[in-house]
Order: sequence, then C-alpha cells, then structure tokens
Amino acid sequence: MGMRARLVLAACAAGIAAPAHAQPGGYFGVGGLAAQTDNARDFALAFGRGDADGNANGARVYGGYRWRQLGIEAAYYDLGTYAVRTGAAKSDDFTVAALVVSGVFAVPLGARFYADGRLGLAVTAVDYRCFSACGGNFVDTGDTGIAGHVGAGVGWRVTRNLSLRADAESIGPVSHSVGLIRTDYHYQAVSIGLQADF
Repeated sequence: MGMRARLVLAACAAGIAAPAHAQPGGYFGVGGLAAQTDNARDFALAFGRGDADGNANGARVYGGYRWRQLGIEAAYYDLGTYAVRTGAAKSDDFTVAALVVSGVFAVPLGARFYADGRLGLAVTAVDYRCFSACGGNFVDTGDTGIAGHVGAGVGWRVTRNLSLRADAESIGPVSHSVGLIRTDYHYQAVSIGLQADF
C-alpha cells in the first residue's frame, strides 16, 4: 500500500473515530451528585442545635448546544437537604436548588474521551424549615439569589451518541436566610451521569 493510500485511510479512520462532542449539535444529560457545604453545621454550632449534615445527595439535569469546542448549557441542580439534629430528632433543615446557565469550552482527549470547563451564573433557592423549638428567628424562611458557577468534567463516549460523564463543580456564594439572619455559603459538588448527543 502506497503512502498516499495510507494517509487517506488514516484520515478516514480519524474521521470515523472523532468524538461526537466535537461535532455541532445538542445534548441532554442526567446524573446523581454528592454536595458539600458548611451551612447547616455552622448554624447548629452557632445556635446550640446539636449535630448537622455537611454532605447531601442530589441530582443534576442539563442540556445544551455546542459549536464544536464552544457551547452553552443550562442545568437544574438539586443540591440536597441538610438536616440539623437536636439529640436524635431533626430540629431544622435546609433544602437547596439552583438553575445554572454556563458557557462551555470542550477539548478532545483522543478518540473516545474529552474534557470540558464551564463558567456561568446560578439562580439559587434555599428553603429553611424549623421542626422543634421554633419561634423568634427560627421560622420557616425561603431565600433566592444569584451566585457564580464554575465546573470541569471528563466524558467517555461509550457509543457515538451516548457518553458517561464525571464532573466537579462549585456554586456560590449562595444566600441563606433563617428569619432575619442572612448568610452566604459555597456548595461543592461531584456528579456522575449519562449524556445523550443528538
């Protein structure tokens, strides 16, 4: 086989093996996540409420469109519920969610792998609920705000239109309110999920 024929075959093989994320198009994904924050623990320490969760499980649902390496993505994050316990009973909790819009920059890492970074803004919602020793400042309170978002991830293209993804992200500062008391905290999250490309 001549050199020219080998080059043509190599180019064709590279085109067939090219990662799907390098092609323009939309995508949709869903996954589970684990998040961490100090809000509930600091609350419990400050008000003598006992023990509290620093970690919670949640979920992420997202979709976007890319123009080869550049794209835009919108995502909904359930960042979990963080319980505060006085003795064995739950006395308070914080439930946290965010809606995020980010710009995306993706790079191929061979035929089946890729990495991307995301930078954007989040609309956050935090609901505080009191279950015992309520009153005064300890009243159910909701708070919304705007926070920053930064993330990075890697993907493995299992098939031409399906990827397995792992991501690490930070959202904050997220505004929290308990009665008239207001504080800000950051949330760190890691997630694993499936992404469909179309």
